Amino acid sequence: MRISWYGKYFGEEPPISGQGGSGTIFFCGCNLKCVFCQNWQISQGNTSCETVSEAELLKIIFNLHNQGAGNINLVSPTIWAKQLIEVLKKAKQNGLKIPVVWNSNGYEKTEILKKLEGLIDIYLPDCKYSDEKLAIKYSSAPEYPKIAQKAILEMFRQVGVKGLIVRHLILPRQIKNSIECLKFIRSISPKIYLSLMTQYNPTYKAKYFPEINRKLNRQEYNKVLRAVKELRFENGWIQKFGESADLLMPDFSKKNPFNN
Repeated sequence: MRISWYGKYFGEEPPISGQGGSGTIFFCGCNLKCVFCQNWQISQGNTSCETVSEAELLKIIFNLHNQGAGNINLVSPTIWAKQLIEVLKKAKQNGLKIPVVWNSNGYEKTEILKKLEGLIDIYLPDCKYSDEKLAIKYSSAPEYPKIAQKAILEMFRQVGVKGLIVRHLILPRQIKNSIECLKFIRSISPKIYLSLMTQYNPTYKAKYFPEINRKLNRQEYNKVLRAVKELRFENGWIQKFGESADLLMPDFSKKNPFNN
């Protein structure tokens, strides 16, 4: 497997970051090619990427455990799922007590997710697109809506409301896409935990797509906020307008990518 950085991280949703920080491991590589990816240095590049064995990753997990991390947070783990299944089995057998978080883009095969059942305590998937044309254009992800919805429903089957937080990032000029994503998320359960993100920044290759080559504006934010209220979401978090759009941009060429 290839990883870029691991450590205690405080930039996730409140129950994930907790008091002691999330024991976060950032994997290199991704099965999506998002033109606006804020982690593009490692998802589509090789900045500070290091190859680790299953035994070495197991040591990292217990290192974070012993540092007092509240959980083990696997970021962009999808392409390494086969290896991670074996690592997580050994971690549980060797006394890992803190929860394991599967922090993914949602573009996953349900047959792989089924093999993770019992190994993952919290699923933290994206629901990026309801419009397949956008998924293909911005992320090279055919059938994303169909695949991600099936994956999220499988995650819900495994862990229920208590173990599932679904994220959605609002893209500029793509409000219909956001509203349709919200409708799907709300259809899962009235008590589903939604994490609505407004931190979009036109980074990486977004400059080649004029319609998304800017930050979200207030009007777009308000339209999506109204949809959240109309759909009567009961649980979750909504980033304030313009909150942390620049501060949350990591630089994986640094020893600590989040030390801005």
